[in-house]
Amino acid sequence: MTEFKAPRTEIEWSRRAIINVVEVLAAHAESLTLVGAHAVLLRTMDLDVPRMPTGDGDLGVTPGLVGDLPSIETLLAGASYEHRTTARPGLWGREAYEELDSTRSFREKIDLLAPHGLSGTASRTKRGVPVLQSAHGKLAVGNALGLELAAFNRSRMTITDFADPRLSAEIFVAEIPALILAKGSKVGERLREPRKGSVRDKDLGDLWRLMAVADPAETNQVIEEFIDHADVGLDVRQSVEWTAGVLRDPVSVERAKLAFDTFVDPAEIDRVFEVWRDILGGE
Repeated sequence: MTEFKAPRTEIEWSRRAIINVVEVLAAHAESLTLVGAHAVLLRTMDLDVPRMPTGDGDLGVTPGLVGDLPSIETLLAGASYEHRTTARPGLWGREAYEELDSTRSFREKIDLLAPHGLSGTASRTKRGVPVLQSAHGKLAVGNALGLELAAFNRSRMTITDFADPRLSAEIFVAEIPALILAKGSKVGERLREPRKGSVRDKDLGDLWRLMAVADPAETNQVIEEFIDHADVGLDVRQSVEWTAGVLRDPVSVERAKLAFDTFVDPAEIDRVFEVWRDILGGE
Protein backbone atom coordinates (compact mmCIF):
# COMPACT_ATOMS: atom_id res chain seq x y z
CA MET A 1 0.00 0.00 0.00
CA THR A 2 1.39 3.40 -1.02
CA GLU A 3 2.29 5.73 1.85
CA PHE A 4 1.61 9.32 0.91
CA LYS A 5 3.37 12.25 2.54
CA ALA A 6 1.17 13.74 5.26
CA PRO A 7 0.04 17.37 4.95
CA ARG A 8 1.48 19.82 7.47
CA THR A 9 -0.17 23.19 6.85
CA GLU A 10 -3.82 24.24 6.63
CA ILE A 11 -3.68 24.75 2.88
CA GLU A 12 -2.13 21.30 2.42
CA TRP A 13 -4.81 19.67 4.57
CA SER A 14 -7.64 21.45 2.74
CA ARG A 15 -6.25 20.40 -0.65
CA ARG A 16 -5.97 16.80 0.60
CA ALA A 17 -9.56 16.95 1.88
CA ILE A 18 -10.83 18.02 -1.54
CA ILE A 19 -9.03 15.19 -3.32
CA ASN A 20 -10.20 12.62 -0.78
CA VAL A 21 -13.85 13.72 -0.82
CA VAL A 22 -13.94 13.77 -4.63
CA GLU A 23 -12.91 10.11 -4.51
CA VAL A 24 -15.45 9.26 -1.78
CA LEU A 25 -18.25 10.95 -3.72
CA ALA A 26 -17.20 9.57 -7.12
CA ALA A 27 -20.74 8.30 -7.72
CA HIS A 28 -21.89 11.94 -7.76
CA ALA A 29 -18.88 13.37 -9.61
CA GLU A 30 -20.97 15.15 -12.26
CA SER A 31 -22.67 17.21 -9.55
CA LEU A 32 -19.47 18.45 -7.86
CA THR A 33 -17.78 21.75 -8.69
CA LEU A 34 -14.73 23.14 -6.93
CA VAL A 35 -15.41 26.66 -5.67
CA GLY A 36 -13.75 28.86 -3.06
CA ALA A 37 -10.06 29.51 -2.43
CA HIS A 38 -8.67 26.42 -4.18
CA ALA A 39 -10.65 27.19 -7.32
CA VAL A 40 -9.30 30.76 -7.21
CA LEU A 41 -5.75 29.40 -6.95
CA LEU A 42 -6.25 27.09 -9.94
CA ARG A 43 -7.77 29.81 -12.12
CA THR A 44 -5.10 32.41 -11.26
CA MET A 45 -1.98 30.20 -11.39
CA ASP A 46 -0.31 32.46 -13.97
CA LEU A 47 -0.56 35.49 -11.71
CA ASP A 48 2.87 36.30 -10.26
CA VAL A 49 1.81 36.85 -6.66
CA PRO A 50 2.13 34.56 -3.61
CA ARG A 51 -0.73 32.20 -2.89
CA MET A 52 -2.61 32.96 0.30
CA PRO A 53 -3.07 30.40 3.09
CA THR A 54 -6.50 28.82 3.43
CA GLY A 55 -8.09 26.05 5.43
CA ASP A 56 -11.21 26.00 3.27
CA GLY A 57 -12.18 23.12 1.02
CA ASP A 58 -15.40 24.14 -0.75
CA LEU A 59 -17.32 21.92 -3.16
CA GLY A 60 -20.44 23.12 -4.93
CA VAL A 61 -23.16 20.50 -5.36
CA THR A 62 -25.71 20.85 -8.19
CA PRO A 63 -28.86 19.12 -6.89
CA GLY A 64 -30.26 18.24 -10.31
CA LEU A 65 -27.14 16.18 -11.07
CA VAL A 66 -27.20 14.20 -7.81
CA GLY A 67 -28.78 10.75 -7.90
CA ASP A 68 -30.81 9.40 -4.98
CA LEU A 69 -28.32 6.59 -4.43
CA PRO A 70 -25.84 6.18 -2.92
CA SER A 71 -26.57 8.60 -0.09
CA ILE A 72 -24.01 11.39 0.35
CA GLU A 73 -24.44 11.06 4.11
CA THR A 74 -23.76 7.32 3.98
CA LEU A 75 -20.73 7.64 1.70
CA LEU A 76 -19.04 10.29 3.85
CA ALA A 77 -19.83 8.61 7.14
CA GLY A 78 -18.49 5.34 5.74
CA ALA A 79 -15.21 7.10 4.97
CA SER A 80 -14.98 8.33 8.60
CA TYR A 81 -16.12 11.91 7.90
CA GLU A 82 -18.44 13.44 10.50
CA HIS A 83 -20.48 16.60 10.88
CA ARG A 84 -18.33 19.44 12.23
CA THR A 85 -21.52 20.99 13.61
CA THR A 86 -25.24 20.27 13.61
CA ALA A 87 -26.03 23.98 13.48
CA ARG A 88 -25.30 24.25 9.75
CA PRO A 89 -25.67 21.61 7.03
CA GLY A 90 -22.82 20.69 4.72
CA LEU A 91 -19.85 21.06 7.08
CA TRP A 92 -17.83 17.83 7.24
CA GLY A 93 -14.55 16.90 8.91
CA ARG A 94 -12.09 14.05 9.35
CA GLU A 95 -8.86 13.59 11.30
CA ALA A 96 -10.17 15.06 14.53
CA TYR A 97 -7.81 16.61 17.10
CA GLU A 98 -8.02 18.77 20.22
CA GLU A 99 -7.09 22.46 20.11
CA LEU A 100 -5.09 24.10 22.90
CA ASP A 101 -8.34 25.41 24.38
CA SER A 102 -9.72 21.83 24.42
CA THR A 103 -12.19 22.44 21.58
CA ARG A 104 -12.49 19.68 18.96
CA SER A 105 -11.33 20.46 15.46
CA PHE A 106 -10.50 18.61 12.23
CA ARG A 107 -7.47 18.56 9.97
CA GLU A 108 -9.56 17.67 6.91
CA LYS A 109 -12.44 20.10 6.50
CA ILE A 110 -14.84 20.22 3.58
CA ASP A 111 -17.96 22.31 2.93
CA LEU A 112 -20.62 20.91 0.58
CA LEU A 113 -22.74 23.79 -0.72
CA ALA A 114 -25.57 23.82 -3.23
CA PRO A 115 -26.48 27.05 -5.04
CA HIS A 116 -29.34 28.71 -3.16
CA GLY A 117 -31.35 29.14 -6.36
CA LEU A 118 -31.30 25.39 -6.99
CA SER A 119 -31.72 24.23 -3.39
CA GLY A 120 -35.50 24.15 -3.24
CA THR A 121 -35.88 26.87 -0.62
CA ALA A 122 -36.94 30.47 -1.20
CA SER A 123 -35.71 31.55 2.24
CA ARG A 124 -32.29 33.14 2.47
CA THR A 125 -32.04 32.28 6.15
CA LYS A 126 -32.48 28.52 5.78
CA ARG A 127 -29.18 26.77 5.12
CA GLY A 128 -30.52 23.38 4.07
CA VAL A 129 -31.24 21.86 0.67
CA PRO A 130 -34.81 20.52 0.72
CA VAL A 131 -34.56 18.87 -2.70
CA LEU A 132 -31.77 16.58 -1.41
CA GLN A 133 -32.87 15.95 2.17
CA SER A 134 -35.10 12.91 1.67
CA ALA A 135 -32.38 10.92 -0.09
CA HIS A 136 -29.22 12.34 1.47
CA GLY A 137 -30.11 13.66 4.93
CA LYS A 138 -30.81 17.09 6.37
CA LEU A 139 -27.17 17.85 7.20
CA ALA A 140 -25.43 16.44 4.11
CA VAL A 141 -25.37 19.61 2.01
CA GLY A 142 -25.88 23.30 2.81
CA ASN A 143 -26.74 26.15 0.46
CA ALA A 144 -25.21 29.53 -0.34
CA LEU A 145 -26.35 32.37 -2.56
CA GLY A 146 -23.67 33.28 -5.06
CA LEU A 147 -22.86 29.80 -6.34
CA GLU A 148 -25.60 29.72 -8.98
CA LEU A 149 -23.36 30.59 -11.93
CA ALA A 150 -20.82 27.96 -10.85
CA ALA A 151 -23.36 25.21 -11.59
CA PHE A 152 -23.15 26.16 -15.29
CA ASN A 153 -19.89 28.09 -15.79
CA ARG A 154 -17.35 25.34 -15.06
CA SER A 155 -14.87 23.04 -16.76
CA ARG A 156 -12.76 20.01 -15.84
CA MET A 157 -9.28 20.43 -14.40
CA THR A 158 -6.75 18.29 -12.56
CA ILE A 159 -6.19 19.26 -8.95
CA THR A 160 -2.89 18.08 -7.45
CA ASP A 161 -2.07 17.54 -3.81
CA PHE A 162 0.29 20.10 -2.28
CA ALA A 163 1.95 17.72 0.20
CA ASP A 164 2.40 14.81 -2.21
CA PRO A 165 2.03 15.46 -5.96
CA ARG A 166 1.48 11.76 -6.59
CA LEU A 167 -2.09 12.40 -5.43
CA SER A 168 -4.49 14.17 -7.78
CA ALA A 169 -8.11 14.24 -8.91
CA GLU A 170 -10.14 15.29 -11.93
CA ILE A 171 -12.92 17.66 -11.01
CA PHE A 172 -15.13 20.38 -12.44
CA VAL A 173 -13.77 23.79 -11.38
CA ALA A 174 -15.82 26.98 -11.47
CA GLU A 175 -14.59 29.36 -14.15
CA ILE A 176 -13.60 32.96 -13.50
CA PRO A 177 -17.00 34.67 -14.10
CA ALA A 178 -18.64 32.26 -11.64
CA LEU A 179 -15.87 32.76 -9.10
CA ILE A 180 -16.06 36.55 -9.32
CA LEU A 181 -19.76 36.44 -8.45
CA ALA A 182 -19.23 33.81 -5.76
CA LYS A 183 -16.49 35.80 -4.04
CA GLY A 184 -18.23 39.16 -4.58
CA SER A 185 -21.48 37.74 -3.16
CA LYS A 186 -19.74 36.32 -0.10
CA VAL A 187 -18.09 39.65 0.71
CA GLY A 188 -21.07 41.78 -0.27
CA GLU A 189 -23.57 39.80 1.79
CA ARG A 190 -21.33 39.86 4.86
CA LEU A 191 -20.74 43.60 4.56
CA ARG A 192 -24.52 44.08 4.78
CA GLU A 193 -25.22 41.30 7.26
CA PRO A 194 -22.21 40.78 9.58
CA ARG A 195 -24.03 37.95 11.37
CA LYS A 196 -23.44 35.84 8.23
CA GLY A 197 -19.69 35.88 8.98
CA SER A 198 -16.64 38.08 8.97
CA VAL A 199 -14.99 39.53 5.87
CA ARG A 200 -11.26 38.82 5.64
CA ASP A 201 -8.66 40.83 3.76
CA LYS A 202 -7.92 37.56 1.95
CA ASP A 203 -11.44 37.52 0.48
CA LEU A 204 -10.80 40.91 -1.13
CA GLY A 205 -7.41 39.69 -2.28
CA ASP A 206 -9.04 36.69 -3.95
CA LEU A 207 -11.53 38.98 -5.69
CA TRP A 208 -8.67 41.12 -7.00
CA ARG A 209 -6.82 38.03 -8.23
CA LEU A 210 -9.81 36.94 -10.28
CA MET A 211 -10.49 40.37 -11.73
CA ALA A 212 -6.79 40.86 -12.55
CA VAL A 213 -6.72 37.83 -14.87
CA ALA A 214 -10.27 38.03 -16.25
CA ASP A 215 -11.42 39.50 -19.55
CA PRO A 216 -14.11 42.02 -18.51
CA ALA A 217 -16.12 41.80 -21.74
CA GLU A 218 -16.16 37.99 -21.79
CA THR A 219 -17.01 37.82 -18.10
CA ASN A 220 -19.87 40.27 -18.49
CA GLN A 221 -21.19 38.30 -21.47
CA VAL A 222 -21.30 35.07 -19.42
CA ILE A 223 -23.10 36.82 -16.57
CA GLU A 224 -25.60 38.43 -18.94
CA GLU A 225 -26.56 34.99 -20.27
CA PHE A 226 -27.88 34.02 -16.83
CA ILE A 227 -29.39 37.30 -15.61
CA ASP A 228 -32.86 36.17 -16.73
CA HIS A 229 -32.39 32.42 -16.31
CA ALA A 230 -35.64 30.78 -15.19
CA ASP A 231 -34.10 29.01 -12.20
CA VAL A 232 -31.18 31.17 -11.08
CA GLY A 233 -31.69 34.58 -12.69
CA LEU A 234 -33.00 36.24 -9.52
CA ASP A 235 -30.03 35.08 -7.46
CA VAL A 236 -27.53 35.95 -10.21
CA ARG A 237 -28.91 39.50 -10.22
CA GLN A 238 -28.53 39.63 -6.44
CA SER A 239 -24.94 38.41 -6.76
CA VAL A 240 -24.16 41.14 -9.28
CA GLU A 241 -25.68 43.75 -6.96
CA TRP A 242 -23.66 42.57 -3.97
CA THR A 243 -20.45 42.37 -6.01
CA ALA A 244 -21.03 45.86 -7.39
CA GLY A 245 -21.40 47.15 -3.85
CA VAL A 246 -18.02 45.70 -2.92
CA LEU A 247 -16.37 47.32 -5.94
CA ARG A 248 -17.77 50.72 -4.96
CA ASP A 249 -16.64 50.38 -1.35
CA PRO A 250 -13.34 52.26 -0.79
CA VAL A 251 -12.66 50.28 2.41
CA SER A 252 -12.81 47.01 0.47
CA VAL A 253 -10.26 48.32 -2.02
CA GLU A 254 -7.90 49.22 0.82
CA ARG A 255 -8.37 45.79 2.38
CA ALA A 256 -7.40 44.16 -0.93
CA LYS A 257 -4.14 46.12 -0.73
CA LEU A 258 -3.54 44.87 2.82
CA ALA A 259 -3.97 41.29 1.61
CA PHE A 260 -0.93 41.61 -0.64
CA ASP A 261 1.22 43.82 1.58
CA THR A 262 4.10 44.87 -0.72
CA PHE A 263 3.72 42.11 -3.33
CA VAL A 264 1.32 44.08 -5.55
CA ASP A 265 1.55 47.77 -6.44
CA PRO A 266 -1.40 49.53 -4.72
CA ALA A 267 -1.93 51.56 -7.89
CA GLU A 268 -2.49 48.32 -9.82
CA ILE A 269 -5.11 47.22 -7.30
CA ASP A 270 -6.85 50.60 -7.70
CA ARG A 271 -6.73 50.25 -11.49
CA VAL A 272 -8.27 46.77 -11.54
CA PHE A 273 -11.07 47.72 -9.15
CA GLU A 274 -11.82 50.80 -11.25
CA VAL A 275 -12.06 48.76 -14.45
CA TRP A 276 -14.49 46.33 -12.85
CA ARG A 277 -16.45 49.10 -11.18
CA ASP A 278 -17.26 50.35 -14.68
CA ILE A 279 -18.25 46.85 -15.81
CA LEU A 280 -20.38 45.71 -12.83
CA GLY A 281 -20.66 48.73 -10.59
CA GLY A 282 -23.47 50.45 -12.44
CA GLU A 283 -22.45 53.86 -11.14
